[in-house]
Amino acid sequence: MKPIIGINCDFEDCNKQPYSFLHENYSEAVIKAGGIPLLLPIINEKRSLEIILDKVNGLLLTGGDDVPPQRYKEKRHEKTLCVHPNKYMSDFILVTLALRLKKPILAICYGAQLVNVALGGSLIQDIPAEIKTNLIHKTPGNDKYTHPVIIKKSTLLHKIIGTDYIEVNSTHHQAIKKLGKGLIDTACTDDGITEAIEGEDYPFLVGVQWHPERMINNTQHLKLFKALINTSK
Repeated sequence: MKPIIGINCDFEDCNKQPYSFLHENYSEAVIKAGGIPLLLPIINEKRSLEIILDKVNGLLLTGGDDVPPQRYKEKRHEKTLCVHPNKYMSDFILVTLALRLKKPILAICYGAQLVNVALGGSLIQDIPAEIKTNLIHKTPGNDKYTHPVIIKKSTLLHKIIGTDYIEVNSTHHQAIKKLGKGLIDTACTDDGITEAIEGEDYPFLVGVQWHPERMINNTQHLKLFKALINTSK
């Protein structure tokens, strides 16, 4: 039977009726990898999320704006664009419960940063302002831009992808600074920026800074979703 993969939605309430939504490529990636996507709207009630997590087999945490820096005890940088408070609270409860239940998790971009902060880690709020690098990490409007990422051997990510290097897209201006409890750094760029994390003592917890759902025609990126599906069966 195909596993059901819960996918957290984004949220808008600016000058319109508030609504939850999801870019289609996330659900397409889950379907192509052999799973059934279940879109999760903004829910801030713990018991409801517990019931949902009891019904899903795995979790896909999507990209988005930035984690509120007060959550890791820092002042907001002028370039930090926080997700809506309702979304963050819903996501935080969802992630906290999923981690406790050891649900299989694939976390993408903001999703990876969310997991890191939920486990006590912190973030670089703006790479150009804080890190001296010639590498472009955020390219607005250019999804075709890629750069290489070095994958560390003897990691789950290396086992999944099967190579030491992978070309990834790059649309993030933030990155992981201090790792959260129980997480390890599994991939980086030449400038030392963390590009992937995973849970050290966890059945399947993989976070990547890039957007593999936009590159599923490349079998290397589709492997991430297949690994989530296979672990969730």
